[in-house]
Amino acid sequence: MKTEKIIWGLVLVFIGGILLLQNLEVVDFNWHVVFRFWPVVLILIGANLLFSRDDSATGSVLSLVLTLLVLGFIAYQGITTRNSQESFWSDGDYDPDDENGPNDSEMSTSLFTEEYRDSAARAILNISGGATQYILKDTTADLFQANVSKSFANYSLVSTTNDSTAVLNFKMKGKSKWKLNDEKGNKAVLKLNTNPIWDINIEMGAGTTRFDLSPFKVKSVHIEGGAASFEIKLGSPLQTTTVSVETGVSEIEIAIPSSAACKINVDSGLSSNDFPDFIKQEDGSFITRNYKEGVKAIILNLEGGLSKFEVTRY
Repeated sequence: MKTEKIIWGLVLVFIGGILLLQNLEVVDFNWHVVFRFWPVVLILIGANLLFSRDDSATGSVLSLVLTLLVLGFIAYQGITTRNSQESFWSDGDYDPDDENGPNDSEMSTSLFTEEYRDSAARAILNISGGATQYILKDTTADLFQANVSKSFANYSLVSTTNDSTAVLNFKMKGKSKWKLNDEKGNKAVLKLNTNPIWDINIEMGAGTTRFDLSPFKVKSVHIEGGAASFEIKLGSPLQTTTVSVETGVSEIEIAIPSSAACKINVDSGLSSNDFPDFIKQEDGSFITRNYKEGVKAIILNLEGGLSKFEVTRY
C-alpha cells in the first residue's frame, strides 16, 4: 500500500476519532486550533511531498512518524486550549471594566458611533473582518457603538439610511499582521439600540464572536465563517427569527429561551451536532416539543464542513 493512502487514512481516523469522542463527551476539542496552526499542516504536506520521491522504507517511516507527530500535536492543542477556556455566559469571563482589551502599550483604541433617529424602525448591521474578538453584551442610546482595541489593522463604519431602514457596515480594512494570539490583538466591544428590528450579518475568516442578543428585537442573523468561534444568545423571537450559519472549521453555540419554539435544519458533512431536548424528525430536522403549537418560532439553518454545532436552552 502506498504511503500517501496510509497518511490520508490516518487523517480520516484522527478526524473521525475526535468527532466520536466529542459526541460521547469524552473530550471537548477546539477546532479553531486547526486554523491557528495551519503552517504546521503546510510543513507536513511539504515534507510528505519530499519523502514521497524516496521509495525507500526510511522515507515512508519518516513520513508516517511526522504525520503522527503533527496529528498528536494538533490533538493536544485542541483539547488543552478548550479545557482552559470558560464559557462566555459563565461568571467571571467578561469584565465590564476592561472593555478596551489588553493593557498593552502597543494597543490603540477607537470609538465608532452612529446616532439613533426615531425614524429608524429597522436596522441592518453588516460586520466583516477576521482576527478579531467581537463582543456584544450591552445596549446604548445611540443606534450603534463600537469600542475597538487594536494592535494591528484598521476599522471603518459606513452608514446609510433608506426610508425607515438604517444600514451599518462595520469592517476591518487594510492589511493585517496575522498572529497566533490574534484574539488578544484586536477586540471590538459593540452596543446596539433596543428600538429597531435588527438584521445582523457576520462574515469573518478567523476570530471570535460573542453576542448576547436577548435584549434586542432580532429578525435574522446570518453568519459566514472559516475557522472561527461563534456564541450567540437569542431572546424571544419575533413572528419568525431566522439564524443561518455557513462555516468551514468552526464552533457554533446558540442559546435560545426554554419557552421558545424552535426548528433546526442541519446540513453538515463531518460536523458534530449537540441538540439536547430537541426531537429529530423524519426529514432530518430537529424541533422543540412546542414547535407545531407555537405562533412565534426561531428557525436555525446550520451548514458546516467540519464544525461543532451546539444549541442549548436557558
